Amino acid sequence: MAQYIAQDEQGKWWHEKEPHLPMELLNFTHLLGSEELTEHYRKNVRDELEKPCQEGLDLCQYLAKHHLVQEDMETFNPGMGLLERQGMLFKVKNDLYRFPHLALDRLALLKKIAASDTFTRIDKLSELGVITEGAAEKLKDWMNIALFMRLKTYSHYQAQQEMMNPLIKPFGFDDPDLIRKQFALEHKALEKIKKIYRIFIPFYQVMQKFLGGHEESLKLSDLEDNSLQAQGNIALRLLQHKEAKKCYKSALMIESKNTEVLNALGVIYNAQGNLAKAAYFFEEALKIDFKLYGKNHSKVERNYTHLGMIYHAQGNLEKAIDCAKKAFEIGTKVYNGKHPVWAILYSNQGEIYRDQGDLKRAWDYASLALKIDSRLHSIDSPHVAMDYHNLGTIHQSQGNIAEAAKYINQALQINIKLYGRNHPNVATIYHTLATIYDAQMDVQKATEYAKKSLDIYIKFFGEKHSTVASNYHSLGMIYQVHGDVKKAAKYISKALSIALSFREKNPPLLAKIYGGLGINYQAQGKVSKAVKYAQRALEIALDQYDENQLEVVTCYSNLRQVHQEQGNLDKAMEYAKRALKIALNNYGENHSEVATCYSNLAQVYQEQGNLEEAIKYAKQALQIDEQIFGENHFKVAPNYNNLGTIYIEQNNLNKASKYFNQALQIYREVVGENHPHVAGSYNNLGIIYKKQGNFKKATKYSNKALTINLKFFGENHPNMVINYNNLGMIYQRQGNLEKAAEYTTKSLAIGAKVYNENHPSLALCHTNLGMIYQEQGDLEQAAKYIKKSLEINIRHWGINHPTVALGYNELGSIYQKQGSLEEAATFTNQALKINIKLLGENNLTVVLLYRKLAQIYKAQGNSKKAAEYAKKVRGIKLKP
Repeated sequence: MAQYIAQDEQGKWWHEKEPHLPMELLNFTHLLGSEELTEHYRKNVRDELEKPCQEGLDLCQYLAKHHLVQEDMETFNPGMGLLERQGMLFKVKNDLYRFPHLALDRLALLKKIAASDTFTRIDKLSELGVITEGAAEKLKDWMNIALFMRLKTYSHYQAQQEMMNPLIKPFGFDDPDLIRKQFALEHKALEKIKKIYRIFIPFYQVMQKFLGGHEESLKLSDLEDNSLQAQGNIALRLLQHKEAKKCYKSALMIESKNTEVLNALGVIYNAQGNLAKAAYFFEEALKIDFKLYGKNHSKVERNYTHLGMIYHAQGNLEKAIDCAKKAFEIGTKVYNGKHPVWAILYSNQGEIYRDQGDLKRAWDYASLALKIDSRLHSIDSPHVAMDYHNLGTIHQSQGNIAEAAKYINQALQINIKLYGRNHPNVATIYHTLATIYDAQMDVQKATEYAKKSLDIYIKFFGEKHSTVASNYHSLGMIYQVHGDVKKAAKYISKALSIALSFREKNPPLLAKIYGGLGINYQAQGKVSKAVKYAQRALEIALDQYDENQLEVVTCYSNLRQVHQEQGNLDKAMEYAKRALKIALNNYGENHSEVATCYSNLAQVYQEQGNLEEAIKYAKQALQIDEQIFGENHFKVAPNYNNLGTIYIEQNNLNKASKYFNQALQIYREVVGENHPHVAGSYNNLGIIYKKQGNFKKATKYSNKALTINLKFFGENHPNMVINYNNLGMIYQRQGNLEKAAEYTTKSLAIGAKVYNENHPSLALCHTNLGMIYQEQGDLEQAAKYIKKSLEINIRHWGINHPTVALGYNELGSIYQKQGSLEEAATFTNQALKINIKLLGENNLTVVLLYRKLAQIYKAQGNSKKAAEYAKKVRGIKLKP
């Protein structure tokens, strides 16, 4: 006993280190031995604890008031309004039983009441007038319900375990394994929990006042809170958003300036994805609290923190960081250095810096948050889980996929332990894991986790919910990236259908979905629809945000891609430059988003044939990514590939080979040999060897690419269309026309399965087959395939496009060989007309077409026209 009430060798009081222990020494039952000795021990302990201490209190009272109750208040806070407590599993002893048991024990000690059990303590506290009779009855009800629940859970587990799941049955989860693992609360049990909280909340509040010196608060309270706000708080704890929202809105009708209710509504609308409404309620709360308390108050800090989160979610990073800094500044004035709010403030700033591309700062702030939370909370705390999640997303932004997965999985394990497997917090982590596996090109795992996330959200919110629509869109975009355009269309269209069904439309969500549909229709070869949806996404974004916000960058980038695919390069250039300007305004020069914009610009210049400008911008993109990620990083590899393709067009095959090999080396180190990124690099090297005439090596690398993609995606995938087509072209160059036709026909057959009938890849297959038949001397078959290619390209690109001009020219050549000179002249003239419109008259292509027409007319015996076109050739002065 002496050691617990004495000082240790460092001069620290033992009762300050272990405040519960002196009390526990009084709580024992005599079983064996001398009762006299036991009673003597009890008296000695009691004498020590009754010695005068401070503030007119003996040691027992002092410990009860200043150590034990304070500690219990922190440990057993019911957590109303705390985001991380929504839908959390109940631990019956800690969440529902322990606080009243301990609080009443401490009150008894303070009032010098000797009682062996909680119910007797309640009666004696009531007799002394410390609590009212009504309060006493409610506390007994609370203890009865909690004791019964403990017994029921112990019986369920056949052990002293006490996990109760408030979500499985009310939300319709019917997995028997889950129900076996976590005792599920049915409707009646939930009503009892609500009854407990209607007592718990006011009891906790009056205990706070009691400890603050207002002892009369206990005497005046009947411990019954049926207010609409309390009902909303309880519903929110049970993740019943619809009921909570209804209660809070009714509460506002009574007290319109209740900032706790305004904040709670902001939290609900944020969870539902309605960011505009969430921002409205947080802004209203800020105005009221600022007016009431002035700038430096914890409630004002809270409002700035919430607003910063919304602005961040809206992509308005400038406003988000402004709010975060204001919250941080207030924090320095109103909180001590050990307050848990510091972890939230650091964490929020870290997330914003991550999205701004300042990954070092982001890591520093997220690490500080973890350090604080690890000190203040257990390792299985929701705060620690959130910190792991944030650190994982920073690793993801850095391209450190393995480390990202490690941290995200740590967060997942904690959240499963706290919430069970079916909770929105767990769904959020599944969604993050889906994006990580998507980046690794692991489509199976990416879709598995995306579907897990989606299933949970559907269970909680039903189909008609913005979060569900957003998840359908995300799943569709995974399929889109991996080439399954049909499945992508199915899920993105489902997302749009849900989003359009809302009475109150969610414009940011609609913009995102329309953008996704634009990309999907483009991949299907439905160009007019692609433009329509990409343009619609931009219109909504510009209506919601000013032009300098990041959401607009995505819309401009999508429109750039669509117009570039159409061959509308002036428009593509316009949108690429607009996207770059906004990205530079938001991020400055050294950000991966800026690098992406430079890369997109390079692609447009490449399409225009302006290869010097293309190289300039591609190198700027490479330089930025190398500076951010390092030279041999996964995210740098695409830049090497882009430069390689430009140097191929310049016919600088040595440089192209150098960059393709750098990309290959990175991909092999990061993702291993059997990965689509590696296959892409092999494919690129195969193209170089084909151009160099090294057909043996070209075939070797193209076959390597084919083997990897076949293993990874199976036969029916867009990558296989490319691989078989490339091999067909290599065999054609070798003169092995039989094999060339075999592989090109395979490419066409797969393309017909995975693409819309108007897709340009199908046109390319038809063109290549036409060229093979032409070499074989089968001009009839050659004309048939070239015509089919031309039809597709006209439908896809429109009449005035370089690809269409090439098709007309090729048909003209076939008819010229067949001796069908009239048709030859018709098609060649059509090619000429398009090229003059696109390129003007002074270029080599037009010169060659004039010469060709001169030959055709000469063969027809039309010497006048032949001379006319020969004269046109001589009149063109080409630039050297």
